[in-house]
Parts: sequence; C-alpha cells; structure tokens
Amino acid sequence: MIRADAARPLGGSSTAYWWLPVALLVGALCRFWNLSAGSLFIDEGFTFHVAALAPKALISAVAYGDYHPPLFYLVTHYLMQWLHWPLTQYRYLTALAGLVTIAASWAIARARFGAVAAALTAMTVALAPALVQSDRLYRMYAPLVALASLSWWLLIRIEDTTVQRRRLLWIAYGLCAVLLPYLQYLGALIVFSQALYALSRLRHLWPALAMSGVATFAFIPWLWAFHAQYQNGGLVGDLHSAAFSWAVIARSVLAYGLSANIVSQPHFDALFSAAALAVCAAGLYAGRRSLMPYWCLPIAMQLILSMTAGKNLMVARYLYAYLPALCIGVSILAAQLLRTRYRLAAVFLCAAWLAVGVIAVPNLLFDPYYQWPDWKGVNTLLLQNERQGDIVVMVQGAEYWIVRDLSAFRDRDLEAPMRPADVTTSLLWLHRHPDRRVWYIENQADSVDKDRRILRALDQTRHRMGGWRQRRLYREDMVHIALYDVPAPRR
Repeated sequence: MIRADAARPLGGSSTAYWWLPVALLVGALCRFWNLSAGSLFIDEGFTFHVAALAPKALISAVAYGDYHPPLFYLVTHYLMQWLHWPLTQYRYLTALAGLVTIAASWAIARARFGAVAAALTAMTVALAPALVQSDRLYRMYAPLVALASLSWWLLIRIEDTTVQRRRLLWIAYGLCAVLLPYLQYLGALIVFSQALYALSRLRHLWPALAMSGVATFAFIPWLWAFHAQYQNGGLVGDLHSAAFSWAVIARSVLAYGLSANIVSQPHFDALFSAAALAVCAAGLYAGRRSLMPYWCLPIAMQLILSMTAGKNLMVARYLYAYLPALCIGVSILAAQLLRTRYRLAAVFLCAAWLAVGVIAVPNLLFDPYYQWPDWKGVNTLLLQNERQGDIVVMVQGAEYWIVRDLSAFRDRDLEAPMRPADVTTSLLWLHRHPDRRVWYIENQADSVDKDRRILRALDQTRHRMGGWRQRRLYREDMVHIALYDVPAPRR
C-alpha cells in the first residue's frame, strides 16, 4: 500500500507529468466552452450591481444587504474599473481559478500519494460537474475552492522544503489564510482545520498557528458587519422546510447535472448518497495519515453548526471547497486497489466516478434543461408579445440587475420586490395601474413572496392571457411568466 504521509519519488519519468496538461486541457474545455454566451445568473447580477458602487457604499451594501464578506465585491469593483469587459466575460477569471484547483489538487496527490493517484485526481477534479458549473459562474466559490486547494498545497510544500527556502512559501500561505475568511466566511473553518493539521506536525508547521492568529486578528475590522449579517444569513434552504432533503446533498455535490432519467429513478438519491458516503469514507481512511481528514473536517463542523445554530451550512455550494479532497481520497483508494488483486474493483471505481462527469458535464454545457435561466429568451418573448404601456413585476426582484439593460425591459415601468416586506408595496403599485397589462415574471420567488401573494392578487383581479415556462431540472433555475390583461370593467 501507499503510505499516506510520505511523498513518493517518481524516478524522473516524464510520463508522470503527462496527465496534468491533459487534465488542464479537459478542464479548460469544460470551463471555457461558450462561457460568455449565456445570460447572467441572478447572483452574478447582484455581484455586479454591488461592485459598481463606490467603495464606501459598497461596504455598506454588503454589510446590510448581503450575507458574505466584502473581498470578492471589492476585487470585482476594481476589475470593472480596470478592464471594462462585458459582464459575462468576467467568468473567464473564475474559470481560470478552476484550473488552479486542478493543478493544486494534482500537486498535492503527487507529493503525498504518487503518480497514479495524481493522474486520477487531476482528471476527476477536471470533470467534477459541480466544480465545472461553479467555475463557470462569476461568484466567490470558484476562487474559494482554488485558494483552499492552493493553501493546502503550500502547507505540504513547506513540509517538504528545507528551512532556508520556506520564507516565501510562508508568506504566500499567510496571505491565503488572511484572504480565505474575507472571501467567504466558511474560509475561516478551512484556516482552523489547517491550524489543527499544523498542531499534528508542530515541528515543521508551527508558523501556521501564528498565521491563523494573524488571520483572526485581520478579520476583527469586519466583525461589526458580520454581526449585522448574522441574523438573516445562512437561511438558504431551511433545514426544516419540506423543500430540503438530506439525501439530495450528495448528488448536488458529486453529481450535479446528472441526467434526469437517472436521478428520477425510485430511491436514487438515497442509494447514491449511501454509495457516495461509503466510497468517500473509504478514500479518507486510505489517506488517514495525511492532510485528508483535516481538509474534510469542516464538513463535520458545518454539519454540527447547522444542527445547533439554526443555519443551513450544508448547501451544496458551501461544500465545494472540500470536493478536491474527496476526489483525492477516491484516487488514493483506486491507486491502492490497483496494487492488489482487486484491480477490477479499482477500474470499476474510477470508471463510475469519471462516468458521472462524462454524463453530467455535457448536460450542463449543451442542454438548456440543466442550465441557468435564459433571460435573453425572456427578453425575446416579451418583445414578441408586448404592447406599449405594458408593465412588469419581477419576483424576486434581484433579477432586475440582470434584465435592466435588455431591450424589452430598459424603458419599461417595472416593480421588483427584493424582500418580503416589499410585497405589500408591490401590490399597491399594481393597484395604481389598473389600465395596463401586467407581465408577471417569477424566479426563486420563495425568498421574497413565499405565499405568492402577488400572483394570487393578479389571478383574482385580472384575466390571464397566457403563460410560459422555462423548464429546468432544478427549481431555482425555472422561470414562470404570465401575461395579465387589464381588469374587466365593473357593471
């Protein structure tokens, strides 16, 4: 068996490096294909809206109107001032972060588990559908995964480097430790788990404890904003709601975009979750003497916090930072099985793990049913059916930051409730326009109008002339559109 806590020399064979460029090429194709062609996603629209503000207003908007730290918004602010790209082209930057994740994961696996595990790791990370989808989205999650993977690589690189050459590596790691909590709050758990790893290797990694202290001290200026955000943060996908399912988490993390005819089979999620947990646990056991348990430790911490603090920290995107570690674990397991009489099991394991990506990634790239909402298509629909004087109500209102510059929306009266408290104002606004047709557009409405008060009011007071729907596999990507005529005159 491969000893998990020792680097394995590769004997200078250049073939050991072939799989990294192959994986980077595959990963680049998956991440950059037709990247800027689609509409902005709702979270991207909000990101660019906030980032366009002046820095002082940006800080206030993030502190009181969002549930994330400010770093990603500030970086985006200065990138927009410098680059002046069309907004969808900023996705190229997060897609590049995905390539960093592939390279760092490969380097970690190679240094600790050998060339075979490294090759398998690179390919599984390159084809991980959740990472492909996340890297194609301009949000903080792709940089978070890349920075987490890079920081773990820096730690093991420091372990394997002579004392004289560690200074620059420690500076780089210290920078990662400070940036992680400012990029996404869960980055603090990553730094904490790395501090625990350093405790287990105190002789070589004791400065990591100091770096975690620096990261903690550096976060103090933002504590006031964290306190302001805390009450309403972490409430996406209420753990006690009927819409939440523990069984779906594994599929959302490991098999995002898997074909609907597969995931709709009876008991698929329960069976897939059980198999995935067994394989991942076996992989972590195979790497138990290495960094692997520490890398995945925040999963357990997030689970405990979810159960005790009333915050749902088990949303799929909150777990992406640990997905490279799970890929490494499965690769370790397969590499070890290949050295035994159970080679066939290793082949089956690799084929099954990679098959998920081979099936799911084309769905995400080519089939609209598995993609985000098509707001350009919504714009075309309105242009084909509009009349002068039509008004629009969008639920939830954050879509406004996506459609405001599209031709069918640009010069139109539009109401966009952003919070539940805005629904009453929206109803009054509709009441003031009884002589105008209404376009009702709904996407992710539960966070604003869970009881569909606006939709029910329109159905009760107006005649619905037509309805359209963008069918999507995931509920959050569906768009419902209805056109209402002016109310009939009372007799």
